[in-house]
Amino acid sequence: MNTDNTLLLAALEPCWLWWLILSLLAFLLGFLLGALLFSNRKRLKELEEENARVKSNLTTMEKDFMSLKYQHEETTKEMEELKRKLRICEADKSVIQGKYDRLKAEQEAQETKTTEPEGDKPKSRAVGGMVFATPLGKVKQDDLKIIEGIGPKIEGLMNAAGINTWAELAASSVDRLNEILTEAGERYRLAVPDTWPEQAKLAHEGKWDELKALQDRLDGGRK
Repeated sequence: MNTDNTLLLAALEPCWLWWLILSLLAFLLGFLLGALLFSNRKRLKELEEENARVKSNLTTMEKDFMSLKYQHEETTKEMEELKRKLRICEADKSVIQGKYDRLKAEQEAQETKTTEPEGDKPKSRAVGGMVFATPLGKVKQDDLKIIEGIGPKIEGLMNAAGINTWAELAASSVDRLNEILTEAGERYRLAVPDTWPEQAKLAHEGKWDELKALQDRLDGGRK
């Protein structure tokens, strides 16, 4: 009987050893899996937090971009409005300069008229291309600035385009005059040359009363 028990214990001893080994392996495997899962869970949490920060930064940047875009659009609108007002001011300046030159010529003509000996008749034209004692005042021959709507700068444009006399301006079409102004740039966009040839024709023919009556009805060269 004792011999049988001894043999049985001897047979079971290797089984216990394998069971212990397998249990240790299972424990180690479970520990490693747990550590791996914990590490991955921690990394996942870090990535989720990083993703939330990136999304928050992106939202802030989008808001800043929209704000800057709005400011840019408003600034552009203000610049366009200022450019428009500047063009109007330049056009008004040209008209005012023309009126000033005409009034100055009238004043000089009046002063000249008071110094003339009585009995002298007013002359419509004089030697040297000068015109005296006209309803427009003292006027130089072929001075384009006497035309309502033409100031020094526009006169320069006309001269550069080959229009130097009243006769040449009278012979020019309105389309040609508009083309000259368009090529000169936006600052002359508001100039209206519709009546310039008509005014120039009257000046060339010496019809000063008719020219003055026409200009009195005009506003910056416009009827």
